[in-house]
Amino acid sequence: MGESIAEATISKWRKQPGDTVQKDEVILEISTDKVDSEIPAPAAGVLAEILYGEGDVVPVKTKIAVIDTEAASGAAAPKSAPAAAPASSGSAALHVVPSATQTAQVETTQEAQDDNGRYYSPLVKSLAEKHGVSLTELSNVAGSGQGGRVTKEDFLKYVETRSAKPAPQEKPSAPSAPAAKPAAKPAPVSADWGSDGSQVVVMDAMRQAIADHMVRSKHTSPHVYSIQEVDVTNIANWRAKNKSAFEKSEGFGLSFTPFFLEATVKALEAFPYVNASVDGKKIILKKHVNLGCAVALGNTGLIVPVIKKAEEKNLVGIARSLNDLALRARNKKLVPDDVAGGTFTVTNPGVFGTIIGTPIINQPQVAILCLGAIKKRPVVIDDMIAIRQICYLTLSYDHRIVDGSLGGQFLAFIRDYLENWDMERTL
Repeated sequence: MGESIAEATISKWRKQPGDTVQKDEVILEISTDKVDSEIPAPAAGVLAEILYGEGDVVPVKTKIAVIDTEAASGAAAPKSAPAAAPASSGSAALHVVPSATQTAQVETTQEAQDDNGRYYSPLVKSLAEKHGVSLTELSNVAGSGQGGRVTKEDFLKYVETRSAKPAPQEKPSAPSAPAAKPAAKPAPVSADWGSDGSQVVVMDAMRQAIADHMVRSKHTSPHVYSIQEVDVTNIANWRAKNKSAFEKSEGFGLSFTPFFLEATVKALEAFPYVNASVDGKKIILKKHVNLGCAVALGNTGLIVPVIKKAEEKNLVGIARSLNDLALRARNKKLVPDDVAGGTFTVTNPGVFGTIIGTPIINQPQVAILCLGAIKKRPVVIDDMIAIRQICYLTLSYDHRIVDGSLGGQFLAFIRDYLENWDMERTL
């Protein structure tokens, strides 16, 4: 998962104990502070045991499941294999393995088990100890994870409810042992609304990472914003003339974004202090333009994959890279290296109709460019009113090293580059 990754959250199990799996078939999804990933099976067989449920945060190099490579299709899943037992010749252990070395003690972690035979992950057990919740009391917590397992979110929701009730840990445990039943579906949303008409929703790993990153950026950089109006009529006309040939040649459509990305690369080469970072009292100028492009993942968040050495690519090359990264981001096929090393970021909320945005800088970069929606507007040209395709660009920049003069010149360069587009240019 990359040297900087120490843990990952299990987002979803695609297979259940007893299911037949094929080698390289996706069996679960995980989320880190950088990317969401689909994890393939390391071997074919039957998924014999799942050791961590959905929502559990698991350290790297920890066994999370066992695949019985000798089991016949449809064989029942064995339940007795201990979590830390080494895989035999007839089984394959599934791990989330990083490039960096981790301590061996992680691999010997055992799950806690209560009197009813219900298992709890190390994360839930540590949270229970922290909040003074015994295993007996923990058995009363309804679990929404695999096989009725209690997830981190289940426990935190229980603790919030528990704090408003008088000593629930002293109540006798129910004898019916609901944990032995298959995982129940989550209760309807309406059941979770509090008496004050509010609902508590725990952030997923991606949203937590975004929140931390944005707060840190605001604390780090004094943000300043400059806005430029750009007439992209020539771009629109050139694109209309060439988009059919482009799609026939490349297999995907030509959007407006690659034009702005090419102009941005040229501007960064002309103004290297915008393609930089700050280290204390030092300014680090970057040799290459590694262009980050924000990709929205529905309503769940966003991710910023990076076009490496964008200065070496032409318009078609940039479009290819952008299309590849966007597709892999939405299909959870990115690897950590795809989102690392960015020197400047472009975000495009204009595709959602946003006219002007003021984005937060993606640290440790010193600026980010926001593309607004392209709209037809009446403008004055040579004392005459004409209908033109207009877009607003916003540059958010770190005032520690980028002043209004530099920010304005940078935007003016992009404006001039786009407005003076060569209409005779070929693909």
